[in-house]
Amino acid sequence: MSTLIKNLALLGFSLLAGLVLAELALRAFVPRYEYAAGSVHERDAGRLIVRRPSSAYTRPHPDSGARHPVIHNNLALRQHRDVPLEKPPGELRIGVFGDSFTENPRVPAPYAFTEVLDYLLNATGPGFNVLNFGVDGYATDQAWLYAQSAPAAQDLDVVLYVFAANDVRGLYENDLLALGPDGAIVRKPPPPAAWWAPWLSRLHLTYLALDVRNHIQGAGEAHDPLEARVLDEMRDARDRRTRDATSDAIAGDFKRGEVSAHSEAWVDLLLAIAGRWRDEVEADDGRFYVVLLPRPKEGLTEPLFRDFRVINLWRGFEEAGIEPEAWRFQKDGHWNEFGNQAAAILIYERLARDLGLPALDRATLRRALGTWYASFDAGWSPTRFVEPVEVDPQRAVALRQRYIPLEQETR
Repeated sequence: MSTLIKNLALLGFSLLAGLVLAELALRAFVPRYEYAAGSVHERDAGRLIVRRPSSAYTRPHPDSGARHPVIHNNLALRQHRDVPLEKPPGELRIGVFGDSFTENPRVPAPYAFTEVLDYLLNATGPGFNVLNFGVDGYATDQAWLYAQSAPAAQDLDVVLYVFAANDVRGLYENDLLALGPDGAIVRKPPPPAAWWAPWLSRLHLTYLALDVRNHIQGAGEAHDPLEARVLDEMRDARDRRTRDATSDAIAGDFKRGEVSAHSEAWVDLLLAIAGRWRDEVEADDGRFYVVLLPRPKEGLTEPLFRDFRVINLWRGFEEAGIEPEAWRFQKDGHWNEFGNQAAAILIYERLARDLGLPALDRATLRRALGTWYASFDAGWSPTRFVEPVEVDPQRAVALRQRYIPLEQETR
């Protein structure tokens, strides 16, 4: 009996040692899981997951592999500058909500469209502050609930909701909200959460196992960064909705630009949430916009949002002759530095027109962008829609002090 116990103990120790070595090997040689395993979120009682304030990590660029810092400021926003909670007198605040396209962890902070937009607006007239409320993996429900609960989102003059086609699938998968018989939005109670899921979500081996399973099932890779996705994957089977048949059907609808029986109810929920959100913003004399990403599956949904102010980046990119290969990473489907630059220009021009600002003419705009990009040494320089300029060193220092002071402090 003692021999059996010893053998079992030895076997258990060997398995544990093997798992530890495998985990260390993955961390050392397979970096694609590091963002997923190291993703830092906090979960509240309503299953809303947000970033932790005053946190930082580094992330490799999807194409070059060069590492850049990703910092979340005092308000847990992906901006490398702190923002006062209370809006100063005379400031016009613009809140941008959405998923990974908005949070933009894949590019250095100065290249994110939210910061370029902030710079262009303040080059037109001082007093603007663009706040990036994007969270990688969010759908419409989470973005709206975040707008309701985040203290810094309670005094916004303009709200931009960046719509991604997978937001509709996300409504189904998250299962946070539903439409009641009277059309009211109802918040669903959270299902029981496994205590061990957050621990396993920190292990690279977890994502390897999910990748193997997804490969067998013909699904995608598992290094989605949002811990909520991992928690969804680990729920009891009766509660799991991520990447099931209905989810895949909804995703397929939007790839074809269709709304079918699979997605109709979730589109109705999407429009109800967006309508409620718009009404809340306008009740405080604000402006609410839906921004459509520069892909056909978002751009072609513009008729769905006919009752909203819409900024259709797909049409804007098409009219400007911007090919998908130019604005996307080569190794990732998100927009790259140039995609962010082009998006910032189009959003700036629309906001300047709607807010009655004396918008920069094209030549001045190109020189302003030349000053911006020349002031930051983050590994990329634009070749389109910009005029190279020689920047005054003091001006460059001033821009860095305004936009990336937290980055400079962490060096």
